[in-house]
Amino acid sequence: MTSESGDEASFPIQILIDDLKNDDIQTRLNSIRGLSRIAKALGPERTLRDLVPFLSESVDDEDEVLLALAEELGKFSDFVGGPSQTYHLFPTLESLAAVEEAMVRDKAIDSLCNIAQGLPPE
Repeated sequence: MTSESGDEASFPIQILIDDLKNDDIQTRLNSIRGLSRIAKALGPERTLRDLVPFLSESVDDEDEVLLALAEELGKFSDFVGGPSQTYHLFPTLESLAAVEEAMVRDKAIDSLCNIAQGLPPE
């Protein structure tokens, strides 16, 4: 999109990407803790298309950042379009559930369980 409104809609995700790549761990943590605001601003479609794939690539970080990411993703159901779309979060949470740090693994598993409880029965 080359329209001004398209550029404005891309601004929050660009700030997030820049902050997630920042050398300062506190900046990265603040960015992770603000994911819900970014996802809300993007809407479900752009969150699924742009934000979730980016987060999937961001699982190589300090344990403190990964712990915050695992926690935030557990609250993401509404931001990806509801329970029927939460399966898009599973690959990232599965990666977090496999890291070396036990606290990160435990939080990722907690988040997976929280999401699974909201899934519609088949």
